Amino acid sequence: MELKIDLYKEHKKSLLKIGLAILMFLSVSAGIIAQFIRKGSIDTFSWIIFGIFTMSSIANFVEGLGYRFESLFGKAYIWINDKFISLKPSAFNKGQQVNWNEIQSINYKLNRFIIQKTDNTTQIVDLSKFEYVLNMKIKEIITNIAKEKNIKNNL
Repeated sequence: MELKIDLYKEHKKSLLKIGLAILMFLSVSAGIIAQFIRKGSIDTFSWIIFGIFTMSSIANFVEGLGYRFESLFGKAYIWINDKFISLKPSAFNKGQQVNWNEIQSINYKLNRFIIQKTDNTTQIVDLSKFEYVLNMKIKEIITNIAKEKNIKNNL
């Protein structure tokens, strides 16, 4: 039994988003060029605005191609099998991992698993960053594996 989900898998492409990203970049570029022609120089504020809109248009372009912008910075996944539980809700959050052979008991309370390890330490696996449907899938898989491994639980 295994649950393996890439939370940043490709999404549907959007020509509208790509078009708007290109239009945004071209319009801010035209503004910079017009200011340079009119004044002979470009002030600091205009460069800042140009940078912000350029980054925004790049992010929209990448998402229009079907990729999550956050995927440029790291991974996000759910991977549960008979060896370990490994969760990473976003590229900007630290991943959580625990091996099944280290688990003495496991309890579920309010979007988190409280895991008592064999070395008498406690690890909390937080599910609050995941959608409700994913929480239910995670809980179901962990419940089934815990039963197979005869691990004490209140699941």
